[in-house]
This record gives sequence, C-alpha cells and structure tokens, in this order.
Amino acid sequence: MRFASLLLVSALTLSPGMVVAQDSYPSRPLSLVHGFAPGGNADVISRIVADQLTKDLGQPVVVEPKPGAGGNIASAFLAKAPADGYTLQLLVGGHTVSAALYKKLQFDPVKDYTFISTVAKFPFFIAVKAGTYPSLQALIAKAKEKPGGLNFGSAGVGTTQHLTGELLAQRTGTRFTHIPYQGGPATITAVLRGDVDFIVDTGTVIKSQAAAGALTILAVSSKARWSLTPDVPTVAETVAPDFDIISWTGIGVPAGTPAAVVDKLGTEVRRALAVPEVQERLRTLDSVPAPSTGAEMGELITGQIETWTRVVEQAGLEKR
Repeated sequence: MRFASLLLVSALTLSPGMVVAQDSYPSRPLSLVHGFAPGGNADVISRIVADQLTKDLGQPVVVEPKPGAGGNIASAFLAKAPADGYTLQLLVGGHTVSAALYKKLQFDPVKDYTFISTVAKFPFFIAVKAGTYPSLQALIAKAKEKPGGLNFGSAGVGTTQHLTGELLAQRTGTRFTHIPYQGGPATITAVLRGDVDFIVDTGTVIKSQAAAGALTILAVSSKARWSLTPDVPTVAETVAPDFDIISWTGIGVPAGTPAAVVDKLGTEVRRALAVPEVQERLRTLDSVPAPSTGAEMGELITGQIETWTRVVEQAGLEKR
C-alpha cells in the first residue's frame, strides 16, 4: 500500500503537463491583448511590457489590440481563450467600471480571470483646447451656467475616463454631456476640432499635445499633485475637495491557467518592471511602475468594483 502511494505521488509530481509547464513554458509566441485603439495608453504600456517579456522569456510576446466597448471585447475574447498561459490581457481600471456599469457582460470580471500583477498606476488629466478655458474653475463656472451644455470626451463608455468625468460633475454639482470615442487619440481630434469642450485622459494621450501648445491641461485627478507633473493643480485643490482618482493597468490570464505558469508569469512581469529602462519608459507616460502579487491585484479589482458601483448609483447613471 505504501509502495502504491509512493508511485502515485511520483506520477503526479512528474506528470507530462507539469513538466511542460515548469520546464518548457513558453515554447511558442504569446499574445498580449488589450481593449483599446493603437497609440493609446493601454497600447503603449502593452508594448513596453511585451518588449521586455520577449527578451526575458525567449519567445515573442505579440501585442494585439481588440478595441471597442470600453475594453469589453478584449475581455470577452480572453474569457474564451485556452487557459494555457499563451494568451494574456493588459487590463485597465475600466475593467472594474464595466462590472459596475453593465447589467450583463459576456464574461465575469473576477471569476473568469487569474490575476498576475499590476503593472503601473497613473492619474487622469482634464484638458481643453488651448485658449478656451484658463482654469478648471472657469470650466465649472460655465458648466453651472449651462447645465448639460458642455460636452466631454472619453475613450469610451464604461472606461475609467468616462466615470472620472461623471464623478467630476457629481462632486461639483454640475452636469456634462458625455461623448464617447473609440480610444484616446480620437478624443484629441474631437477637442481640437471643437466637438467637445474638454477631455479626460491619460498623460500618454494628452501631454505631447499640451507640450506643442495645442491643449491646456487644467487639472490632474490625483488628490495630491502628481510627482511627474508637479506644476499641474489637482481637482481637489481647485473645485472638489477630496477628489482622488488613480487608475492602473495589470496583467491577467484565463481562469484555470496552471499554477506553475501563473507563478512564472508573475515572476517575469515583476522582474520586467524592475528593469530601469522599463521604469523610465513608463514614467514618460506619467505612469509609476506598480508590481504586485496576483492576490493583491485581485483585491484591488474587487475593491474598485465596489467603489465604481457606488459612483454609478450616486450619479444616477442608467446601467447598460
């Protein structure tokens, strides 16, 4: 009996699937999908991470944008992907907004995932076409004169940018009309063309246009001034005390991915984020590297789902 038990333990320990997972993974290219347009924040961060993982894993990590529905198209794709460690997703804060805003999704934002690590954290910036509004105070004053008369653009319905704009209206007693676009670059075109009065987006999307003089950045969404943009005032210090939005990106894989693969991916993602060149590239996007364990990322996601659910309810937004 004891001999048979030892044979069973040995067979489990040396089963082919476990040997492949531990010793041979990865043996072919990997895909890193995200749910937004090329050139936006998610796309650029994905490529930074993919470049380093390609070097470290010895296999190409190919970035595949699947834009639309605030990132939900990519999430539905990942939920149906094989749980073998070869399809990863760069998740963003909008992943938790979708859970709060949509009545029904084609995926479960928690149960369909195994979380690997957060990648970076960053605030949003509120920006206008240069020469239109000198300050956030002036923008809010105009919004109070014309309830619903000012439009704001975001990277799509159900994105964190969208809910940040809604929260700004809620906290300042105003009302804006939301105009969604498919990704951050499209919002730049819209505000420069005059289709929207202001936009809420990341430094990746906004700062180059601000540096060129086309946009004016009015405020940053973090409660304290962002260390990478110390001259930009906060929403909290100008029009809405205690306003504080910090978003994030992170890596997830389908639920059921073998533990050995999950452990390896976690180790490699955290190692990639420790590389000085990767950290510097992220900082140029006004993002701060933020490695974590998978459990910590899971706690962040469940906590933010609760937070955004309250915002949706308090703002009176109709669930989709």
